[in-house]
Amino acid sequence: MATTFIDLFAGIGGFHAAGSAFGWKCVFANEIDPAAAAIYKLNWKQEALGNIHDFTRGGRKKQIPAHDVLFGGFPCQPFSKSGKQLGMEEDRGSLFHDIAFILEKHKPSMVVLENVRNIAGPRHAHEWTYIVSKLRDLGYRVSSKPFVVSPHRIPPSYGGTPQARERVFI
Repeated sequence: MATTFIDLFAGIGGFHAAGSAFGWKCVFANEIDPAAAAIYKLNWKQEALGNIHDFTRGGRKKQIPAHDVLFGGFPCQPFSKSGKQLGMEEDRGSLFHDIAFILEKHKPSMVVLENVRNIAGPRHAHEWTYIVSKLRDLGYRVSSKPFVVSPHRIPPSYGGTPQARERVFI
């Protein structure tokens, strides 16, 4: 049986590329931006369904299928130095709670999250501590120290890009 994954806040499908490279099967994707969702569909021949709240809040009329791996590049604007830095005080910053809801319900064996470097910086120390603690409470092993990667330092043959912005992987 193939390993399955979901791709939350999918953009155009960077995590989908990683999962597919391992031979894994995507069973669900979501992306709220219509332009990004259209590119996702072109890239992966799969719909990236809209608002995650349709699956996690309120009546939860829609269901997310069971999966082995959860990928999530949750919105970085609330944590970015180029934004207002409101963190989880902003609606987009609180979307980690939706990830936690899905993890609690489905308990996938692996979780890979990505965000801007600043999420683990002093301005957002409270949010960083909360995220790490919540993941641990849900049974996941998580390092307190952020794993920071700058895509431009990764060779192109391994998927590196000319982008010089550091990213944090959890």
